[in-house]
Amino acid sequence: MKRFQAVITADMVNSTGFAREDAALWLEELIRILRESPTFQWVLKPEIYRGDSFQGVLKNVGDAMHVAVLARAAMRSNSPHTDLRIAIGIGKTELVTDRPGTSDGEAFRLSGHLADHIRMQKARIGIALPVSSEPLNATLDLLETVIENWTTAQSEVIVALLQNQSISLIAERLGISQSAASQRVAASKWWAIENFLATFPKHLALYTKR
Repeated sequence: MKRFQAVITADMVNSTGFAREDAALWLEELIRILRESPTFQWVLKPEIYRGDSFQGVLKNVGDAMHVAVLARAAMRSNSPHTDLRIAIGIGKTELVTDRPGTSDGEAFRLSGHLADHIRMQKARIGIALPVSSEPLNATLDLLETVIENWTTAQSEVIVALLQNQSISLIAERLGISQSAASQRVAASKWWAIENFLATFPKHLALYTKR
């Protein structure tokens, strides 16, 4: 029996409002972070397509939200006006190729359909499953109220925290005091993000038992 996999399709928000070189550099750096993270097991590593979008396939569906939050934090750390829309499709996959946009299966179709319609919702992270999941998507509306208020400095700290860096290492890397780093952590509502990501696999499991 084929297991569920998570297809993540994302595109930059306001990409045309920046120099093409800057947007390309930011997206390439984001892809590097996701590809090199030892936390994620990729069936298909994230690849850029259509210039300002990327797609990847995760083996462990429980990591999908970690990837989504890390990706948005990394993009938002570049400018107050940079962000991503991320469509997560969770289901079976039938054909996985090494070229973005040419794979097929339930998860790809769910992610692609959501990516086409995510502009119509306020939350910039969405999940599509083979079964109805309104309660799960409602939690993403609450998550959005936290993420949309991150400053570039707070987003930078979130990226480091999601990469399991300590406060002392974050302070050293950013050239700030540990108290200043701790203030950014508190202001970003990291305690809520950390708890949400820790419990997300349990919430998701309620919809993937088949």
